[in-house]
Amino acid sequence: MLVPLGSIALRMSLFSAFAAAAAASGLFVVCRQLGLRRSAASFAALLLALSPSFWSQANIQRVYSLNAMMMVAALGLATQWWLGRDDRMLVAAVFVSALGACNHTYMAIFVIALALWSVVVDRTLWQRPRTWLSCIGAGVLGLLPYIYQPLRSRADPRLDWGNPETIDSWIAVVTRRDAWDRAWLEVPGDVLVIAVDYLSRIGYEFLWLGAGLALLGVVAARARKWPLLLLLLVMAGNFVAMVLHGSRSDLFYWHRYYIPTYVVVSLLAGLGFQVLSERWRKWIPVAYLLPVLMLIVGYPQFDRSRYRIAEDFSRSLLTELPPGAHLSASDDNILFVLIYLHFVEGLRPDINLILQGVGQADLQPLSFDPASEPLYFTHHPNWSVPELVVDPVGLAFKIESSDTSIQPVSITKWELDGENDSRVPKDYLTQNLIGHFHYMLGITLERWDWPRAEGQFEKARAAAPENDVLFYNLGLIYARNGLYERSLASFEHSRAINPRHLATKREVRASDRLIEARTEVVRLDGFEVGWMAGLEESGLTAGTAPYHAMLARFFSGSGEDLAARGHLLIAAELESAELGETR
Repeated sequence: MLVPLGSIALRMSLFSAFAAAAAASGLFVVCRQLGLRRSAASFAALLLALSPSFWSQANIQRVYSLNAMMMVAALGLATQWWLGRDDRMLVAAVFVSALGACNHTYMAIFVIALALWSVVVDRTLWQRPRTWLSCIGAGVLGLLPYIYQPLRSRADPRLDWGNPETIDSWIAVVTRRDAWDRAWLEVPGDVLVIAVDYLSRIGYEFLWLGAGLALLGVVAARARKWPLLLLLLVMAGNFVAMVLHGSRSDLFYWHRYYIPTYVVVSLLAGLGFQVLSERWRKWIPVAYLLPVLMLIVGYPQFDRSRYRIAEDFSRSLLTELPPGAHLSASDDNILFVLIYLHFVEGLRPDINLILQGVGQADLQPLSFDPASEPLYFTHHPNWSVPELVVDPVGLAFKIESSDTSIQPVSITKWELDGENDSRVPKDYLTQNLIGHFHYMLGITLERWDWPRAEGQFEKARAAAPENDVLFYNLGLIYARNGLYERSLASFEHSRAINPRHLATKREVRASDRLIEARTEVVRLDGFEVGWMAGLEESGLTAGTAPYHAMLARFFSGSGEDLAARGHLLIAAELESAELGETR
């Protein structure tokens, strides 16, 4: 609010950049505290700043850059305590950690790691009640901003995530209780799968050379009496929390949750850098080629100066709606931008934006007149009311009376701003948004112009090849249009992406639909074989009147073996033709 530059969104992006720069600079300071030379400390700071997950969060409006800054600050204070045993530094570290937990709950895990480490390295800590009581008090003081949530919630603001007015609902919001049921972990063996991805991602983030230097740093840290246990506990806490809590996307697509680990790896890589530079002075300029390479590789991925895709989607959606419409919105990828544009930018104030996807919102029963109060959904509501139909109209679903004559929709926007510009980064969320855009155009065209609808579905598949929900929905669409081979291919692709249930409340699985699709494909293959065999025996010419009459009778029945019936119908047609009947 103090920076009068551009929109609120731009200012929050600048704040993220500031926090990320502060985290990298703070890591340099911590490295110097631990005795690293300037060259090694700057190398560590550059590794963190240029690692893909960290960089990806440094120019968007999210919590992870600020979380990294708070963690580095707490780590620096803990290091100061470890070096000088000044208990005030330990108390300050607890306070900063608790305050950081108000931004992201990982810092609560950091406090646990800090507490375990401190009592291990200083067994006399429990004999100093003033110190540990001060730590408890500092922790409570740092958590005080959480008190604002129930107080603000009682004012019933439009954005009231989880409605934390009671103790239970407040705890649910603080602990993100609604997210825990999306955990990917199902069996103990899954821990190994997650661990493999966790370790391989460390290699990817630092182009493997940085990971190797960090491993060397682990070996050297013990000899140099570094607080290695604290660093390993920070990494272990990060990993365990993600194992217990992370969804499939959290674990295997959005590695921003591992940024605390990447802070530690960068620090240890700085130590590895120094170990080699002490033995081989010429190593220093060679090693700096790594951050240079990370800069060259990463810049095209994270240059968001031309990025308008998410804003363009939401602006287009809001522009399509008639005056006074109700829009029930869900899915973070769409909902959050709508919230910002509507409530902060003041776009389309005449629209009633219903926050269906906000923290398990307890919405009032919906009552409306479809003739005078147009109601739209960003996603299919998944209910069926005989008096109503759910009609896709561009980027939203419109609820209409079942007796309303549905007219073709005039589509005016066929691509999002920048979706075909190679200079605009396309991360996983952006890919899904582009895919959803073309999917909505496709289902809008489905009843009126199938070739153009299929063209949009093809664009959706190409834009979001890793979206299991998209391919599942495409499988349903192809099935209802009788295209069972395409339906089968879509369900197979969805299952290949995610063999488990989709991230929906119904917890459906693509594998369940695969059985139905395969059955239909086999059945239709049988029809075709029987039909072609019978046609070949009959000698009928395709396209003739007897051929079409027999074709109509062939498909007129139900619940029978059409392959066998085809032979009987062909025989009947031949017999009729011999009697001279005209068709």
